[in-house]
Amino acid sequence: MSHRLIKTVLMSLMVLLLATSSWSAEKNMVFAAPYGVNNLDPSVSYSTELCYMANIYETLIRVNPPGSEELFEYVLATSYSASDDGLEYTFNLRKGVKFHDGTDFTAEAVKFSIERTKKIGKGAAFIWGDLKEIQIIDDYTVKFVLNIPAPLPQIAASAYASYIVSPKIGDKDAEWFNKGNDAGTGPYTIKNYKDGESWMLAKFDGYWKGWDGKHIENILVKFTKEALTQLQMLQAGQAMLVGRIPIDSYDSVKKGKTTEVMYGASYQNYMAFFNTQRPPLDNMKVRKALVHAIPYKDIITVGFDGDATQARGPVPQGQFGGTEDVFQYKHDIELAKKLLSEAGHPGGGFKLTLTYAAENAQEARFAPIIQSEFKKIGVDVEIKGIAWNTQWAMAKKDPKTAQDIFLLLWWPTYSDPYETLYSLLRDEGDKPAWNLAYYKNPAYDKKIREAYETVGSNPEKALGLYVDAQNMIQKDVPVAWIVDILEKWPKNKKLKGLVMNPAYPQVPFFYGMYIE
Repeated sequence: MSHRLIKTVLMSLMVLLLATSSWSAEKNMVFAAPYGVNNLDPSVSYSTELCYMANIYETLIRVNPPGSEELFEYVLATSYSASDDGLEYTFNLRKGVKFHDGTDFTAEAVKFSIERTKKIGKGAAFIWGDLKEIQIIDDYTVKFVLNIPAPLPQIAASAYASYIVSPKIGDKDAEWFNKGNDAGTGPYTIKNYKDGESWMLAKFDGYWKGWDGKHIENILVKFTKEALTQLQMLQAGQAMLVGRIPIDSYDSVKKGKTTEVMYGASYQNYMAFFNTQRPPLDNMKVRKALVHAIPYKDIITVGFDGDATQARGPVPQGQFGGTEDVFQYKHDIELAKKLLSEAGHPGGGFKLTLTYAAENAQEARFAPIIQSEFKKIGVDVEIKGIAWNTQWAMAKKDPKTAQDIFLLLWWPTYSDPYETLYSLLRDEGDKPAWNLAYYKNPAYDKKIREAYETVGSNPEKALGLYVDAQNMIQKDVPVAWIVDILEKWPKNKKLKGLVMNPAYPQVPFFYGMYIE
């Protein structure tokens, strides 16, 4: 990092520190974050700003980390019950909660928030597609009525589209939120927002849990794209927590006098979508050849420094639905050559374009490994590292002109396999959202829907259906599932209380943290 850049970073930090009167080294921290903001509207947000939104807004319930005694933690709700047919869920709400604007939290806010999200219909609003109506029983009791027995608790605990917002915002839209305004109940409110630069997650004095005990009170977020800059800020003591450092630097951070790395379970995985609507990838045998040509072990070693495992399918191991009953492809160059010959491409002889998000250092590291191995079977790969938004636009414009292979990092919206299986591979017609393989299989769509409608009443049967659905797509190979990854947080040793929860990826819940 140049002296000029260091000076710029320090000057921007100083301005924001002075803007927060309660700043002190014992109660406050700097977070150098690579996670940008796409939308601060809690009804629309569906990207990496989750890192901040989960500290500003709250849901009725929250999925607990693995190993907890209970599946859910009660947040804005204190209990819930379900009807025998699974079509009605009644939530009892917490009293004494206030929104950041001073409004009291009541059943009206729950109804307003979810109906607002449904009406806007963007981001992850589809998770409420089976909600028939919300009934206010009294100020602190609300009933959700469903069209089918969907897993409502998981939906209510979703990482996206389930935040409760103050009804006082009325008809304010995303433009209002994206100016740095918020209307949550969480422990922090956003201040001094400068898009793409920096902002503060500042202590909300009226937070319902209170501020007794050890807590981080203010977090200065410095948006920092470069992994090397994050590393240098951590090692220099300018940041207590960073999101991403160069892959070959983790060992030195683990051994540092003042630094360490926390590891935890993750429901995140990397995949490569094949463009099934354009030759030669419209041929299933060609796709099978390519998945056998992917050097999974090399990718894990070089791309992730060993901190990953080969994926089996769209649902990561450890999450409900991620099991060893899902078929897994193995690296086998000779079999790949044989399949190419059977597909009418002996010796390969064709060229493919592979795109990845230029912001993603892991993809930049392992894309050339795929390129090198594909060359052994006669397939030339042109790699293009482009901005995520550009890559996204290219894939969504027209399958006939889109890239051949699209690398993607994915994490689920809520902790049931349906959302992942539905989002990634359902038939979306001519306007694909996440189905960047442009895959169409009515039997698959029917199977995952049956599982979804069964999971509330018979999770064991639903699990079998989810496994069957994953094996269906493994047979057709619209996607190469590459690796399931560990979540990693490089941090200062003095920062304590960081809890990693795979249901909420890349989210540091700051309220439970403190500086020793």
